[in-house]
Amino acid sequence: MPHAFGALAPWQLRRVTAYLAANLPQRVELATLAALVNLSQAHFSRAFKAATGLAPYQWQLDARIRRAQAMLIYTDAPLSEIAVATGFADAAHFGRAFRKLSGHTPGDWRRHRKH
Repeated sequence: MPHAFGALAPWQLRRVTAYLAANLPQRVELATLAALVNLSQAHFSRAFKAATGLAPYQWQLDARIRRAQAMLIYTDAPLSEIAVATGFADAAHFGRAFRKLSGHTPGDWRRHRKH
């Protein structure tokens, strides 16, 4: 499949997203991601956004929320545990980020999806 002009090559995108997924709870520096594919930070940032539609930080935040959603559905873990497991500073930070991306608080989201 051809990639967008100026975007990361498919192998570069796979390498970076695999790294981000493997290190999801940790903060990953832009310099680390750029080094994985031998690009400058500025070029990497533009190419990542061209490939995914999201800045690297936004992509990682979205992945954290998706993982949290899976935990909310498939576990009975308290919100504070899910927050830490998905890389948020605390339950309040998790709640703000979750609501901003999903439109619901984590507790409400869980209640509406778990029957």
